[in-house]
Amino acid sequence: MRKWNLGWGTISKCNMNCQFCYSKGKRKTGHDLGYEEWIKFVDENHERIGTINYGTGENTLSKDWFRLVDYIRQNYPGIRQALTTNGYLSEAVSDTFCRKVFINAIDEIDVSLDYCDGEKHNQFRGQPAAYQWAINTLELCQRYGKAATIVFLGSRKNINRHNIDGLFAIAEKYGAILRMNMYRPTEGVNESSKEFIIDCESYMDIIKYIADKYQVISLNDTLFSTILTGEPVADPSGDRSIRILADGSITPSTYLIDSRYVVGNITEKDILLKLEEQDMLKHIILTEIPEECAECVYRETCRGGVFDRRYLWFGDLLHKDPYCQQIYKQKNEKIIEVNKMDFHSVHDGYLPTVFFRPGKGSGDGK
Repeated sequence: MRKWNLGWGTISKCNMNCQFCYSKGKRKTGHDLGYEEWIKFVDENHERIGTINYGTGENTLSKDWFRLVDYIRQNYPGIRQALTTNGYLSEAVSDTFCRKVFINAIDEIDVSLDYCDGEKHNQFRGQPAAYQWAINTLELCQRYGKAATIVFLGSRKNINRHNIDGLFAIAEKYGAILRMNMYRPTEGVNESSKEFIIDCESYMDIIKYIADKYQVISLNDTLFSTILTGEPVADPSGDRSIRILADGSITPSTYLIDSRYVVGNITEKDILLKLEEQDMLKHIILTEIPEECAECVYRETCRGGVFDRRYLWFGDLLHKDPYCQQIYKQKNEKIIEVNKMDFHSVHDGYLPTVFFRPGKGSGDGK
């Protein structure tokens, strides 16, 4: 029996206005499901759920979401539950019931923080309280001993060494680790999205800088793990993980959310069993390797790179990852070290992402 890792945005509502948001267009359409429909889905499918990360919109705006988390913990305690919040959690737990659920039922908290500078972060998120909410939530997690991660966008706007050092300092202060999600142009590669798309050289430079000065603890990206560490990592999209949108739609990836990627809905009876038995994701997540990779020494380990990036840039899987800069004729020397000791997270193996930890790295950080 397959145990799925779910990324679930139970509601569309959000109290920020991030211009880079990967789901803002999708969240303006459709009808959100409600508590009874959520419970019915969980009751029917709980044996096939390994973990849940609650992501976009801002779930903590809904008291019914807290009821859902509590229900799952009371009835199916083996399901690990994590929350990605823009920081509003610290406001929501002023309610006694919500605080109790936070303490007793949520295993991990990811806090969105893109800048170490409060004014820049607030502007980036379109919310004057964004930075303080994020800091307050990190303090809250520290107070109650909750595993906390600072998650930041990997974009050309905010990725520089000064900002990275500042974010690592905040993480160290509050006992958190960090995670970087590379920006994805979910509404197409255009003049607007190009303002955020980070180039390959800058991305690899910052990964190497972090590995040298701090610690990389997981590089869960098929392409970059292969060329930077030599270790193969399978893309989990549609294989071990799926995305559930607020209207109940199921897609294979956090970033593949428009209608052409929808394979079902959680309102369908025993939908997780159907996904597996009927191989409903196979027509989207194909295993064929692009022809242009035929002569590459990494062909069998990278296998063309990350699914969602290939779809978002090219509209299909016939082309290799847009961040692959060449056909490699020989393998690289190992460029960075990954120190995965004592590290576990719902997000590790859920989507292509990178985790870091404050602390001494492999060099002098120059």
